[in-house]
Amino acid sequence: MGVRVVRTGVRVVRMPVRVVRTGVRVVRTGVRVVRMAVRVVRTAVPMGDRAFCRNASPIRVTLPLHGPSVRRETPPMAKPKKPATRKATVKFTPRKAAAAAAAAATPAVAAPTPVVAKRPDAPAAPVARRPDAPPALVAKHARRLASQVRVDVAALAHAKVAAADAHRLETLADALDAAQEAWLVIQDARAVGVVASTRDPVRAGRDHVFAALRTFADANPTTQSALDDIGEVQGDDDLISDTTRLLALAKKHHHDLDGTDLTDARLAAIRSALGLFAAARGGAQAAAGTTTQAEDEATRGARRARNRAFWALADLDRQVARRGQYAFRDDEAKRARYAMYRRSAPTAAVEGASPEPTPVK
Repeated sequence: MGVRVVRTGVRVVRMPVRVVRTGVRVVRTGVRVVRMAVRVVRTAVPMGDRAFCRNASPIRVTLPLHGPSVRRETPPMAKPKKPATRKATVKFTPRKAAAAAAAAATPAVAAPTPVVAKRPDAPAAPVARRPDAPPALVAKHARRLASQVRVDVAALAHAKVAAADAHRLETLADALDAAQEAWLVIQDARAVGVVASTRDPVRAGRDHVFAALRTFADANPTTQSALDDIGEVQGDDDLISDTTRLLALAKKHHHDLDGTDLTDARLAAIRSALGLFAAARGGAQAAAGTTTQAEDEATRGARRARNRAFWALADLDRQVARRGQYAFRDDEAKRARYAMYRRSAPTAAVEGASPEPTPVK
């Protein structure tokens, strides 16, 4: 009996201890929950918004005695602090301090100078101008000037004229002759009655490109669909349009056509024949009064190529001539050898009607 009483007393004593332990556990769990909530808030709210949250007043809710409505009063919130307060919390390490000092010591970079727009009345670019002399005359003058430069190359050194300038003069003269010849061929092709003679090479080239793309570009469904759309030739306009599209497709499938007989030289020949045929049709339709701007693209391209070649040579020719005159400014006989070409040329000669060259001093 006494033993039972003792055991009961021990149990009574242990009960408060258990209650205290359980309370301690509850408090520790609460502390952990609060710490977790603080971490979540710090992670979600940026530094500037934390200051705003601390300064903001709580929302007051007034519950009236009568009536089911609830009025919510929101007092004016305090103005958030400037971001400058965040800078004060940043710890500057020696590396950051050195970087800040280097940035402060770096001089400010000046703003780039604005690009001045070209005036509407400014002269056109040299490549867009028409030649001011017969191309054959300028090419002949450039070759003669190149020969004279090679003779006086030692004396021209202080005038910034070298043997390389003579080589450039001859190279540009050859390019101008080729461009002028292409222009004259286009002009001859525009004569009435040559449409039939220029049609056959274009038709043969068109069929060649069509068959090659059908065979070697068979893995591309888009190209095969385009070939289906091209179909058969319905006329001269259709022939020009189809050939133009096929040449573009051939350029796209250049790797597929490598190793075939449709070489780059063959494609260039077809392209040249197409230009002649388009020029011939343009000349025939001009004679009939039905020409259009699109049909004169070959003529326009040849003229522009000739003009670009002309001005590339003319600018260099004038530069070398002026420097040669400067080098021999005290010697009239040698200075006369570097005279510039004459710019007086009739319009027919400028546009490529194969004029007679004007003698040069």
